[in-house]
Amino acid sequence: MTLFGIPPAGMRRAMAPENGRDHAHAIAEAAHAWWTSNRGGSSDRAIAVGTLAALALSAPSRPDGPDYGPLLLPLDDEQLVDTLRAGWNSFWTYDPDLTEAARPLHDWLSHPTDNDIRGLADYARILVRAGLLEYCSDPARAESDDVLGLLITRMRGYSERQSTGEFFTPAVAANHMGDVLFSTDRRPGDLFLEPAAGTGTMARAAAATMRFFGTDPAEYRWWLNDLDPLNAACCAVNAQIWRLGRQVTVSCGDALRQPELLEEAVRRRAERAVTEQQSRPVLYPTRTRPAFWPLSDNPPTYVSP
Repeated sequence: MTLFGIPPAGMRRAMAPENGRDHAHAIAEAAHAWWTSNRGGSSDRAIAVGTLAALALSAPSRPDGPDYGPLLLPLDDEQLVDTLRAGWNSFWTYDPDLTEAARPLHDWLSHPTDNDIRGLADYARILVRAGLLEYCSDPARAESDDVLGLLITRMRGYSERQSTGEFFTPAVAANHMGDVLFSTDRRPGDLFLEPAAGTGTMARAAAATMRFFGTDPAEYRWWLNDLDPLNAACCAVNAQIWRLGRQVTVSCGDALRQPELLEEAVRRRAERAVTEQQSRPVLYPTRTRPAFWPLSDNPPTYVSP
């Protein structure tokens, strides 16, 4: 039996591409196709990518986890927006600094227009049908490629990337670099710094290599930086999708010319975010309490607005 023409989780897992990289491309292609057909070109890309990011964070923490599809599929546009806010509220409780770094992906939720939310429920159903929840709930599958980066690449197009000089490292090349990285000794607590991270695919490759050799990426420190605010925001979400742990710093700025100024800005942002979260536990007013906790088996106490 299907709901809104979308099969249950078990069937979606069975229907998903066997290869994680193929699955990531299928999700990004489905998302881009719907957006260009229904919302026009690459407009509102922060909403398109931000909605995908929020749903990715809502995936269960393990492949055999509960199916959240039935909670998402019946929603209309306004109800989905309320649910997206609830998801970011959870992330805000879990890690206020990374939530602040991800603000370009969710700031539109503070005052969305009718056009902003038009068709979002249908868009979410497309993502669920493509197996986004199943993709993100399986660490091995999720670290195969960068689904957020793939969608951004499609939405920016070749000419825009040429004009900005932006180039996203293909997954295969990033995986090779990850293997080279671990040809030398690395110890827990070491810092992995990527000054031009894009959406973080080099960190993804490094984390995948660590797991292959039996090492937990959460034992290391990560600093992902990019000049583009939307790219940096995706790094903050990807850090959770790829299970990089709690020692993750995300920044947006020129890490090569003025690294000391960037470090100071990050420190101040983290302090402000923690202070604000303590005084304002709920980031966005919402009527929805999420039935999930993003990628964690131990959710903190949720504070209702």
